Amino acid sequence: MVMKLSGAVSLLFVAALLPAGLAAQRVERARLQTWSPEIRVASDVGAALAASLRRDYRIEGLAVGGLLLGAVGVWIGSEACHNQPEPIGSGSGRSCTGDAAIVGLTGAVVGSGIGYLLGRGWPKRTP
Repeated sequence: MVMKLSGAVSLLFVAALLPAGLAAQRVERARLQTWSPEIRVASDVGAALAASLRRDYRIEGLAVGGLLLGAVGVWIGSEACHNQPEPIGSGSGRSCTGDAAIVGLTGAVVGSGIGYLLGRGWPKRTP
């Protein structure tokens, strides 16, 4: 009896609040304006192109950082894999190529990013 009474009271409470909740969901027309994208093109395309061709060591830093930290990552991945205990079983030799490649790729990505950022800091001298 108590359970039915509490259910009826809850239903009555929700029914009493339902109209107020629905009335609060009205959205003003001013907030429903249409939107369209606006594309702006710089009038001085030559200056923008010259600014993008800055003379610095970004590309060199990207390549050197990626190669160096990629090689270090391959070495770390290979050594970490070879230092793990081997599982016991017949023919359970495990190849470490995949582990070394994943750590090497991670090192290459991090090294490329660091090299790129460091390369931006040093401008090339014009002859």
